[in-house]
Amino acid sequence: MLGLAVASLAVALAYFALLDGWYLVRVPCAVLRARLLQPRVRDLLAEQRYAGRVLPSDLDLLLHMNNARYLREADVARAAHLARCGVLGALRALGARAVLAASCARYRRSLRLLEPFEVEPPELPEDLRHWIAYNETSSQLLRAESGLSDVVKDQ
Repeated sequence: MLGLAVASLAVALAYFALLDGWYLVRVPCAVLRARLLQPRVRDLLAEQRYAGRVLPSDLDLLLHMNNARYLREADVARAAHLARCGVLGALRALGARAVLAASCARYRRSLRLLEPFEVEPPELPEDLRHWIAYNETSSQLLRAESGLSDVVKDQ
């Protein structure tokens, strides 16, 4: 029995030391938390925030959060956002995957061990808001012309 406990501890230690184990634990936990504990969001572009805390595995030699970890936390926040909006479930039903084509990060200050932080999206540019409103209006006009305006969309 003691040998099994030691072997299990060794496997767990190797998993978290050699692989980025916390990432593989954080993403499913974030998605479950978004689906079960947080209210569903219908607007994909609504501002959402994701709170986290700096773990020991996030630190570099200077004892502040590694730059790559900032982007990893943004990825966890993106998964939680897609789960709250229902996009993740729709992608899974279609057998598709969400791929991030590019990212841009602004590092404002360093984070220390166990310090809380919040991931928040940047504000949408005005031209993008205009493009979204234009497409929404065009879609409504097309629905009205095709006779689909009587069909109520799932809110």
